[in-house]
Amino acid sequence: MKIAIYSKQQVNGGYLFIHDIINHLLEKEAHIIIYEPFLKEYKKEYPDAVFNTFSSKEELIIQQPIDYLFSLGGDGTFLDAANLIGESGIPILGINTGRIGFLTGINKTNFIESFALLEKKQFEIEDRKLLCLSSNKPLPPKTANHALNDITIHSPLESSIIAIHVWVDDKKVNTYWADGLIIATPTGSTAYSLSCGGPIIAPSANVLLLTPIASHSLAVRPIVIPAESTLKVVVESRNEKFSLSCDSQQITIQNPIELTIRQGNFTIKTIRFTSANFFSVIREKLMWGIDIRNTLPPN
Repeated sequence: MKIAIYSKQQVNGGYLFIHDIINHLLEKEAHIIIYEPFLKEYKKEYPDAVFNTFSSKEELIIQQPIDYLFSLGGDGTFLDAANLIGESGIPILGINTGRIGFLTGINKTNFIESFALLEKKQFEIEDRKLLCLSSNKPLPPKTANHALNDITIHSPLESSIIAIHVWVDDKKVNTYWADGLIIATPTGSTAYSLSCGGPIIAPSANVLLLTPIASHSLAVRPIVIPAESTLKVVVESRNEKFSLSCDSQQITIQNPIELTIRQGNFTIKTIRFTSANFFSVIREKLMWGIDIRNTLPPN
């Protein structure tokens, strides 16, 4: 079994957990390659560590076939890992060393059990859809043009609102006078969109979600549209600039420009064990079951 490990700088005992994971993989005779920037940090804690490395998508692909990529961290780390592997088709297993982690269902308490299931191939591959960004003018160099969670447009100034004109399949939806607008996938419905009042959407749903950020009209609400839709977005702002985020990457855009957002032409393959379906994860992470009535025995 060949496993790529992707992670970032750790806090609160994260390195110890990762050290345990690596030792377990070595005991199982797995072939490990590690993201080079992380290995440099890891070696500060464990200087004797020697592994093959990769530092880019190209270097990772050269070392194919890779069975799985382990993303060790939180959801932000998982998003960066998804951006790194791109359309390579390598399945990602999210292992949580942080806090909530909707995308990282494996943790210290169930890693050994989960890895045993992985060895037996007792899991399902879940395809997560992406958003694809393009524009009628060149974007800044190295701009990410795919997002697993969301593409977000927002004002570069905290004290200023912006006007965001949105069309879906050439039909005018609205002009959002707001601090910003989130265009989210079902995966991203439990991220920034959720904190702005958007609905939770099952990952298998074939839809996209538009959620305004601090709208200046109480009548404006999140809206769900078909995933096959093509969105056209034009932004007005006082200083002729606005900020745009593709998952964790943020850039400043100069107007005038027209953005086009549609569903991507490839998916990110994630590993899901049958014991951790979407609804059980939601109950756990959002603590829906923390109600004394759910612990009482039936009459």
